[in-house]
Amino acid sequence: MIQEAFQDIFTTEFKGFTSRMWLDYCDEHSDLRTSTPLNYAGYVVENMKYLIRRFNTDNDNTHLNIK
Repeated sequence: MIQEAFQDIFTTEFKGFTSRMWLDYCDEHSDLRTSTPLNYAGYVVENMKYLIRRFNTDNDNTHLNIK
């Protein structure tokens, strides 16, 4: 990814986006028979590149997702 792809990661919009994505992750992985899903910080760290690409795509900034 190019440097500009990371420009919005400290905004409240990105934090709200990642919070919603994490809640979806928790819903999908909430099963008493499996291990506990990642906490919010662990989820963001483990999925940072995916979250940035998805955020940019959802906000019509796909040109920032160059590999």
